[in-house]
Amino acid sequence: MRRRALVVSGLVLIISLSAFARAMATDYRFHVSCQTGPFVVLWSTGAVDPGKEYLRVVTGTKNPNCQVSDYNSAQDARLRVDRYSDAGGVVAGIPFVGPIICGIFGC
Repeated sequence: MRRRALVVSGLVLIISLSAFARAMATDYRFHVSCQTGPFVVLWSTGAVDPGKEYLRVVTGTKNPNCQVSDYNSAQDARLRVDRYSDAGGVVAGIPFVGPIICGIFGC
């Protein structure tokens, strides 16, 4: 009976932490205009949030020769979306450094 109580307590803790992490999540969207056409970049940061301006710069670095601006739902809702989420996605989306970190630690 005691073992079952520990398992239930553990599950409750995991569910609570998962809900907390989702509550901490922030989504940042940017409109990216390139010669090949416009698209949207969506960053879902989770518990790791480097900030909107940092992610705007990273988006521009990842997409050279493109213009990055604020997302406008009226104009951008139907565009293709590139998604990066949680810590692994944020790290993987950072040009040059991301692939190295993901190669070493996995994302």
